[in-house]
Amino acid sequence: MHSEFHHVALDQIRYSVVWESHATLAAALQLQPTDEVLVITSAGCNALNVLLSEVRCVTAIDLNPVQNALLEFKVYLIRHFPHAVLRALLGLDGPTAVARTWAHIAPQLPSDLRRYWDAQLTQHPHGLLSAGKLEMYLHGFLPTLPASLQQHVRALLGCATVEAQRAYFAAHLHGTAFQSQFETYFDEANLSRGRDPRLFRYAEESGGAAFYQRLRRQVATELLADNFFFRFFFFGPEHLPEHILPICYQEKNFTRLRARLPYLQLQSGEAVAYLLSPAGRAITKASLSNIFEYVSPVEFADALRALRNRGKLRLVYWNLLQTQGDPGHGGLPLEASPEPVAPSPNACFYLPDARALEFAAASVLATVGGYSAFTSLSAL
Repeated sequence: MHSEFHHVALDQIRYSVVWESHATLAAALQLQPTDEVLVITSAGCNALNVLLSEVRCVTAIDLNPVQNALLEFKVYLIRHFPHAVLRALLGLDGPTAVARTWAHIAPQLPSDLRRYWDAQLTQHPHGLLSAGKLEMYLHGFLPTLPASLQQHVRALLGCATVEAQRAYFAAHLHGTAFQSQFETYFDEANLSRGRDPRLFRYAEESGGAAFYQRLRRQVATELLADNFFFRFFFFGPEHLPEHILPICYQEKNFTRLRARLPYLQLQSGEAVAYLLSPAGRAITKASLSNIFEYVSPVEFADALRALRNRGKLRLVYWNLLQTQGDPGHGGLPLEASPEPVAPSPNACFYLPDARALEFAAASVLATVGGYSAFTSLSAL
C-alpha cells in the first residue's frame, strides 16, 4: 500500500505512546485464544497489551525501524530487569529517577544497546514515554498558557462528577484564551511540529478546531481524572495513578507479561503488504492504528479489496482527520463497508473514530502486487 509514510524520514522516535485505546481495540477485534494478531508497533504499548490478552501470538509491525527498536528495548527491560526499572525509564517517576536508573543499569547492557539508548535518554531526560516527536510537541502546549489557565486545566482533575467537570470547563476554559490557543497550537500549520506535513496530505478537517470539539465532548461525558490519555496529553508521565496506566505498564501484570514475551515477534515493513504475504496469511485479527490516514481514498479502497480477497480477517483502524470508510468515500465496495466502533471509556479524546471490518474466507487468492515488501527483524 502506498502511504505518505514512505516519503517521511524514518530515523527517529515519532510516537512514544500508542494513542489508540486498547479497550477499544479489544472490543472491536473480539480477541480469542486462537487468534494470531497483527498490531502496528508504534510505541509498542498495544502490542504488549494484546499479548496480555492470551492470544496465540502477536506480530508487531512498523515501517519505522526506530519504533521497533523502542519496543525491542522495552522487551529487553521486561525480560532482564524488575518492574521498577521499566517504570522509571518510562518516566513515570520523573527525570531524576530516569537518570538514576539508567546510570545503574547501563553498565549491564550490551555495548551497542547501551550506546544507542544512552544517546536517546540524554536527548530525552524525561524518559521513554516523552521521547516521541509527537509527544514532545504535545507537552509543549500547556506551558504556552498563562499560569491561571494552566491551573484551571489542572483543576479539571479534581472534579468529582462529570457534570461538575463540564460546568467548570464551560466557566473557566471554553471561550477563553485556552480555546483560541489550543486551536492555534494544534492547527495544521503548527501540528507539523509533531507530525511531518506530508502526513496531512489527505486531511479533511483543520486539526485545532476539530480536536477542540472532541475535547469538549469528552469533558462532558467522562471523568478526566481517570483518563490516561488526557492526563498524559496535558501533563506528561509524572503523577499518573497506577490503575490508569496502559495495562502492560502496570506492576500487577508484569510477571505475566514477561512470561508471554515468547509469543511476540517483530516485523519491519508495511502492514497490508505483510497481511497479503505468505508469512502473514495466518493472521486472523489486525489492529492497524490510523495507517489509512496517510493514503488516498482510492488506495484505501484498493487495499480493502485486496484484503477481502485474501480471506478470513477481522481488523480495526482509526481515523484522525480523514473519514476513510464512510459510504461512497473513495468508491468503497459495498461489502467492505466498515462498521463504526464506539470508543471505550477513557479513550483518547482526539482519536475517537474507530472502524471495524470482517472478511470471510475467500475463494480467490490475493496477491501482493504493488505493495511494499517486509523483512524480519532479529529475534528478540
